[in-house]
Amino acid sequence: MNEGYSRCIRQWDKVFSRETGGVPTVPETGNGGFDEALKWLCLDSETVLDFGCGNATVLFICALLGTKRHIGIDLCEKAIENAKRRAVKMPVGTYEFFGGGVERLGEISADSIDAVILSNIIDNLYPADAQKLAAECSRILKPGGKALIKLNPHITGEQIRQWGLRVIEGDLLDDGLLLLNRTTEQWRAFFAEYFGIERYTEIWYPQHEQTNRLFLVRKAGAC
Repeated sequence: MNEGYSRCIRQWDKVFSRETGGVPTVPETGNGGFDEALKWLCLDSETVLDFGCGNATVLFICALLGTKRHIGIDLCEKAIENAKRRAVKMPVGTYEFFGGGVERLGEISADSIDAVILSNIIDNLYPADAQKLAAECSRILKPGGKALIKLNPHITGEQIRQWGLRVIEGDLLDDGLLLLNRTTEQWRAFFAEYFGIERYTEIWYPQHEQTNRLFLVRKAGAC
């Protein structure tokens, strides 16, 4: 694991150490656009992997949508602890949670996963890890398998200067954590190297007053 993630882990461990143990009871996140994307992902899917799963809320919602087996991976120890505590309260689905980074995907067999969730994670990695993550997700997905990829908003050069963000190198920013700050077209070209892009949309989060970008993609091959 890149030592550059240490600060991110410390910050998110603080967040997840304060989490309560409740679980969702309806298959909704509260954001209609994201909920529709999850329905697309879960349709005809049995095994779902969430890389950067946090406290596993999205996996629990997938289970309420009908998926059966759920795998969560996260760098944050507190997130994994919280996810495991909450999982025992879920009335449906089976769950496995693992601490670690992209290297953990190497332990998963090729062509074995129906669906992958990358929600605000691939653009919070170093470029080499983002590339490895995309390649590994393509490897482990079954032919025709689906992935939901949600990204933070692109930050313009003017905003970088205005907000006093530090450019680490190239398009990698220090925005308090890490942000791989690529345009939508740059991400589209990147994902097209590994998947077929079925849909692109944007989701408004009023509580954060920002728009997230959402790619729905599929591995080549028959479903």
